[in-house]
Amino acid sequence: MKTMARMHRIGWKLLPLLALLSIAFLSGCKNADFLSTKQEVQIGRQAAADIAKQYKVDDTSPEALRVKRIGMRLLEHINKRPGVPYSFHVLDSNVINAESLPGGPVYVFKGLLKVVGNNDDALACIIGHELGHINARHSAKKISEQIQTNAAIALLVKGNAAQQIAGLGANLLNLQYSRADEYEADKRGLSYAYNAGYDPHGMIWFFKKLEELDKSGNTPEFLRDHPLTKDRIARAEKMIETHDYPYGH
Repeated sequence: MKTMARMHRIGWKLLPLLALLSIAFLSGCKNADFLSTKQEVQIGRQAAADIAKQYKVDDTSPEALRVKRIGMRLLEHINKRPGVPYSFHVLDSNVINAESLPGGPVYVFKGLLKVVGNNDDALACIIGHELGHINARHSAKKISEQIQTNAAIALLVKGNAAQQIAGLGANLLNLQYSRADEYEADKRGLSYAYNAGYDPHGMIWFFKKLEELDKSGNTPEFLRDHPLTKDRIARAEKMIETHDYPYGH
């Protein structure tokens, strides 16, 4: 509940920008994905500023430097999106999760780092997965869809489009992606890790750790935001077995 309250405060801070985007939609921009990279980066930047007020963001500890080092190494082996200021941060929270914001920021929670331990291969696959969401513009597409849906609802009820989308920013740290999005992010993450010299089996190792925690009754937040299915694991295993790494250099 505390996390949701924090995210709702972030949503209201993003309201002016989201209102402008809804006006753009109402003015005739009806593409499924109409956010520009500049707008996407702006949304992510504003959300990141508010997240820094709600969480202690660690950018200097050995753990934070490790996350940044792995993230920067991955960036050397991917086709980076022009105009996207990638960044890597640790959130001082025992939540077992990792998330990304539209436009570049990647966050790893300290709770997840405790689970991963010294397994850099697993951590590289996790960070790569989040970079996959950013590079595939998954959050930007979902934001576009939500703006369109809520603006359309506002028209039907003759309400204010800005008020209808006021809660949109509340979920930027825990957007629910489709299975197709998760598969693509896995594929990108495995490719990025492999091409950067990490062992992609680290992702399978991490999946098994999550399964152990779930069976013990300590379901990680990661599983709520990134559902783990047998098909998802099988796809990752097949990709590793066949050396199918289509993304990156």
